[in-house]
Order: sequence, then C-alpha cells, then structure tokens
Amino acid sequence: MKSIYQKITAILLISFIIQIILIGAFYRQVVVKRIIAEINQQENKRQVILQEAIDAVQKYPVKPERAEKTLNTYSKKYNVSFEVKNTEGELIFSTSSSVKQDNIIMEQGYVKASGKLSYIVYGYFPAKINNIDGSLGQKRVRIVITVVIFTFGALTLYLVYRILANPLKKLSKAINNMNYGNTIIKIPYYSEDEFGLLCRNFEDMGIRLKNSEDSQQELVQAISHDIKTPLTSIIGYSKRLVENKVEEAKKNEYYNTIFRKANDLKNIVEELEDYGNINQDSKYNKVKTGFREYIKYIQEEIKQEIEHDVSTLTYINDIDNDITVNIDKVKVKRVFWNIVQNSLKYCDYKCNIDISCKLTNNKVLVQISDNGVGVPEEQINRIFDRFYRIDSSRSREKGGIGLGLAICKDIINKHEGEIGAFNKEEGGLCIWFTIPICS
Repeated sequence: MKSIYQKITAILLISFIIQIILIGAFYRQVVVKRIIAEINQQENKRQVILQEAIDAVQKYPVKPERAEKTLNTYSKKYNVSFEVKNTEGELIFSTSSSVKQDNIIMEQGYVKASGKLSYIVYGYFPAKINNIDGSLGQKRVRIVITVVIFTFGALTLYLVYRILANPLKKLSKAINNMNYGNTIIKIPYYSEDEFGLLCRNFEDMGIRLKNSEDSQQELVQAISHDIKTPLTSIIGYSKRLVENKVEEAKKNEYYNTIFRKANDLKNIVEELEDYGNINQDSKYNKVKTGFREYIKYIQEEIKQEIEHDVSTLTYINDIDNDITVNIDKVKVKRVFWNIVQNSLKYCDYKCNIDISCKLTNNKVLVQISDNGVGVPEEQINRIFDRFYRIDSSRSREKGGIGLGLAICKDIINKHEGEIGAFNKEEGGLCIWFTIPICS
C-alpha cells in the first residue's frame, strides 16, 4: 500500500469499524443493564401482588372462597390470574384473566392457619421481559440508527478526502508537471490551512528555481563573454607578433596588452574558484596574527602592483603592535585584493587608493576608498550580491563577472565581521570591513 490516499482510507475505515464495535458493545451493555433492572423490578412487583392475594385469603382461614371477589379485583387491576388450592392440590377457586398461557411467570405463596399450612396461592404473571427490547428500540429503529451511523461514516470519509487527500493529489500532480524550464506553476488549492501554506510555499520554490535557472544561464553567458573578450585580444595580438607584422617600437606595447589580458583571464578564474569555495563552505585555516604587521605586508604588495598602472596608494595604520586577530591570512588577503581591483576597474584614470586602519569597539576597522565615480545610492546595498554589476556592459569591458565583492562579504562573515560601503562626499567609493580582535 504505497498510495497515501489508500493509507488514509484504510485508517479511516478501520477507525470507523472500531467505532461501530464500541458503540455496539456500549449499546449491548446498556440493554443488559436495563433488562436486569427490569427483571428485578418485575420480581419485586410480583412479590408485592402475590403477598396482597395471600393476605386476602389469610382473612378467611375456614372459607377462603370468600376472598375470590378481592382476588378478581386484583386480577383485573394487575392483569394477573390467581388460583387457590388446598394442601391436597384441589382447586378451591380461580380468577379469570387475559394472561396468555404460553407467556407467563408463575409465583406461589402459602397461607397458614393455626400455625399449619392450609392453602397455596398461585399467581400467573405476564412475562414482560420481551417488551423491554421494544421499549429500547424496535427493529426498524435499529436499522435507522445503523444507516445513520454508516452515512455519517461515509460523509466523514468524504470530508477527510477533501481536506487531506485532495490537496495532496493536486500537489503531487504539480510536482510531476515540474521540470527544467517549467518550474513556475499554480496549484488550485487556496485554503488558508497548512496545506494551503504548503502549496504556496511550493509555488514560491518554483519561482526561486526559475530565478536560479535564469542566474545560471546569465552566469554561463557572462563567463562566455568575459573569457572571449580578453582571449580574442590575446589571440589577435599574439598572431600579429608571430607573423612579424608589428614594428619593433610597438612590440612592448603588444606584450603588455597580452600580459594584461592574461591577468584578466586569471582574475576571472580566481573569482570562479572563490565562488566554488563559497558554495562548498571551504575550511578556514585561522591563526592568531599581529594585525599591524600583516596589513603592512599586504599594502606593500598592493603598492608594488598598482604603481605599474600610474595609480597611487596611501596607507594609514593606527593599530597598536600588540593587537592580534584570528584570521585566515590567504582569504583576508583576497578581500584586500578584490576591493582594490574593484577600485582600479571603475576609476577612469589614475586611481588613488586610500587604506586606513583603526580600532573600534574591540574590532579592527579597515577602510579602502578610491577617487572613482562612486555608486548610485539606490544600488549601493546590492554591490555585495553575487553576479550583480552596476553597469553590465561597462563591467564586461573592465573584466569580471560580479563575484569579487560577494566573495569579500562571505569571507568577512566567516570571520564574524561586518562589511559595507558608502559614497564619499568629495567623490569616490569607500568599502569598509571589521574583524574582531583576540581578547
């Protein structure tokens, strides 16, 4: 039994049968108690009537026939038949009654005179036990009750099917219809119960899957374009050099161009590698590090690199020598490089980069700013999203696929820090991040 509909139906049927059995047992117990109570009541009533007849005969110990009139009155009143016999079994008198001879209960009592047994009084009472079942419910009533119970059970099964099985069936059908490229679906179940919430969540999941598919396609297109652009330049410049079609004075320019474009390809590959590490939740090799010396080494390496591109670097470090942080040196270095490369990418000419460090609230605060055009205020909170680029066409010209700052955010979050950005009043963008110091 694999179908949940079959399971629900089986459970309800079993519960319904058990319910009928319990109701029948309870009904039977009630009937038995009623019958026993009625038997005891009838027994007590018979004894009372019989005793009245005995008392009437007792008044005439010599001529008991004088009590016949009284017993006839009792006979009509209680629908009972009496017989009075002597000790030899001879009938003295009897009363007439409509009591059926095949449906009676006989009781007998004794009359004594002068301490000796003189007469025997027989009372013939109607057996009313058969009327008890009729008083509790006739056969037709029992049939009606049974039909009502089964109807109620069938209605319950139907309602449960509508409430439980029907939305599950619709949800199952929606899942079967979902496939790649067709994830946005509507489930025609709009109740506000838990199943309705499940259906809405499933629809939202389909929308998220669609967005994910679109992002994947956009990523493939972006990677294809971003790789093709520098690769085309490398192939074109290399071909002219191989064919000796370049003047000697321009060869260095061609070599530098090939070198820059190769670095663009390297940056794209590194971004993709870092993106893969984000998704795989790669391990961090954190070590206790003196922050001042570490930043000094990082800025010297950055300064040597950017000075080849007529850019400048200003460095201010207000961190004491004894301040230490628990970091993965390689990954934090990646944060610095990504931010600096982002500044170089969006500065049109001679980028001036400022790096400053200071201590605030038991955290080191690093600010890296440039003299570029900045970021529109309405977009500044999105620059750390994956694949987000302020100007897509301009970004492709500059290289990169929109992962650099997203990688920075992930690394800083893994160091329990914060990261953000703001536009400077004098122009340019400042990206800041914090890292907790060791206590």
